[in-house]
Amino acid sequence: MQLEGKSIQHMKFGKGIVKESGGKYITVQFEEGEKQFLYPDAFFKFLVFNDKKMQEKIDIILDGMISKEEKDREAEIREQERVHKIQTLKVELNSQAAFGMIQNAKENVFDAWTIFSGNYLSGKSKGKPKPPIKLKLNSACLLTECLAGEAESKRRIIGAFMVNDDFVGSNCQDGIIKSHENFRIKLKTNEMLSFWDYFSNDEGPQKWGGAEMKYFTNIKMQHILNDIQTKITDLKRQQLVSEFYQYFCYVNRL
Repeated sequence: MQLEGKSIQHMKFGKGIVKESGGKYITVQFEEGEKQFLYPDAFFKFLVFNDKKMQEKIDIILDGMISKEEKDREAEIREQERVHKIQTLKVELNSQAAFGMIQNAKENVFDAWTIFSGNYLSGKSKGKPKPPIKLKLNSACLLTECLAGEAESKRRIIGAFMVNDDFVGSNCQDGIIKSHENFRIKLKTNEMLSFWDYFSNDEGPQKWGGAEMKYFTNIKMQHILNDIQTKITDLKRQQLVSEFYQYFCYVNRL
């Protein structure tokens, strides 16, 4: 692999250019002078290529240097950290969100399994992304739609997903919410539920408005997920939504 002339970033010395490479060492020219590093070991912690494709190549080399035992140990540590995060999470009562597909396109949401929280509609921040500050790893995103020309009373639930494990809504300044890779479901037409059956009694008239996202309670989301389970008939998707439901109850301590 040709390294000479490639741009590199060091956590302390900043940007540099690979000047020489060969054997067990590479020499990098930084603004403050030349530095020599072990190759490829230094890329485990100190160095990173600015070129994404070059970094992918070095990642493959590094991955081959890690033993199965080390990989298993790292995976175990990550799992312990994940469980600790769940167990110590402060669960808010209204940390679920319904989306109206006002500022999102349904096809894009299901293709990428991400959704935009929407822009501010008024005030100094009008037009800027609205951070989903109440959403954390215990949050589910409920996807709904009401087609053009339909009465709002026809709004239906078309899918749902848990947010990614490392998601923190207050840090999501671009408003892009990523889904968990395992816990997500797209409903077929005959599986869709009426949205207002769950909200009209205590949320006033059946009116969505212009906002993309609305918060609601964890208990109500549990009820919806439980009902989704009863609508799905094929075994594979039954298992998927059952695991979704169990995980939701676990992280929300329900």
